Amino acid sequence: MGSPAAHLGRVCIATYDVVRVVLGLILLTAAALKGHQLATEPVAETSLFTSRWFLICVVEFELFFGLWLFCGPYPRRTWQAAILCFTVFACVSLYKAASGEATCGCFGRVPVNPWYTLILDLTAVAGLFCFRPPREKRISPLPFPGEGPGVRAFASLRPLSGEALGMRLGWVLRLFLAAGIPAAFTMGTYEPATADHSGDILGNSQFVVLEPEKWVGKRFPLLKYIDIGDDLGAGQWIVVLYRLDCPSCCDVLDSQAKVVAGSAASMRDTKIAFVQVPSHEVSAADTASRNVRFVLGRLRDVRTWFVRTPVQITLNRGIVVSVTQREGLVGREDHARNRAVLRKVKIELIGRFCGGPRGCRPRLAAEAKREAESLGPPTIKSV
Repeated sequence: MGSPAAHLGRVCIATYDVVRVVLGLILLTAAALKGHQLATEPVAETSLFTSRWFLICVVEFELFFGLWLFCGPYPRRTWQAAILCFTVFACVSLYKAASGEATCGCFGRVPVNPWYTLILDLTAVAGLFCFRPPREKRISPLPFPGEGPGVRAFASLRPLSGEALGMRLGWVLRLFLAAGIPAAFTMGTYEPATADHSGDILGNSQFVVLEPEKWVGKRFPLLKYIDIGDDLGAGQWIVVLYRLDCPSCCDVLDSQAKVVAGSAASMRDTKIAFVQVPSHEVSAADTASRNVRFVLGRLRDVRTWFVRTPVQITLNRGIVVSVTQREGLVGREDHARNRAVLRKVKIELIGRFCGGPRGCRPRLAAEAKREAESLGPPTIKSV
């Protein structure tokens, strides 16, 4: 039997190996899921950190560092780099959680609450601090002649030999080049489908990227895909593209309701249409409910529509006059003041879009019912 120090050293390095292998597998899983999403879906490139090439770099880093952790060369420096890596990940998860984002995006299409990934990242950092590789000065390269059994046992924790280290580094580079280069090429060359000015869909991808800012002065290309498209092609309209799972969309709905209520005379010839972009939260069959001033419509599920909502589009006889993206629709100071009314509008819309045979999901329907009972009559009245 070895000395207690030797036994403790073996346990310490064995536990560290388990931690680094688990973290390496987590990084490899995240890289695979994000890589698959980038290779098959468009991304909302609104800043440097959401651009496709930045996300590709993140995937490549996770792939490389996941392989590095799995193979385990240079234990001490790897341990330090892992602490820094997961600390940065924890900061990103905290920012997304505080911003109210529904998913962290760490695992591609798999939705994971940012608070859960924050807990995972902090657990990883805590595990690395608790189970660290032995310091170099505590590791004996080889047992010298005449040393006791305890020292010989502790010598099993010696650093990797040059040959073993070179072999591990070689495997890291081989695997990274074999997987990383084809993955980067596939992610970088993905081309989603688009809708041209005549409304035809170009491309075979399931995802259709809509670019409303390019529609000004041209015919509204979505008329043939909206269930109320024939109505929108005649007269003057303000069309708002929205999703039911988009918080800022509710702000815009209430803003437009106030515009109509405050300027009914000046908007005598202008109508407003709320057109739902299909999302995973709600499915409906009958969405063309109407009232005096508002018209509710829905994009058909011929493809998966990719557009940043809400978007306000002004039409004159089917021609796009102006387009306003969500940054210019509602100011920050309006959000808190309008919250109660916004919820009423959302509940009314949920009621409209849950009337079909399939209806809403039970959780969303229950939420709508509770809020409707607490808030009283809805804002939008049906005729």
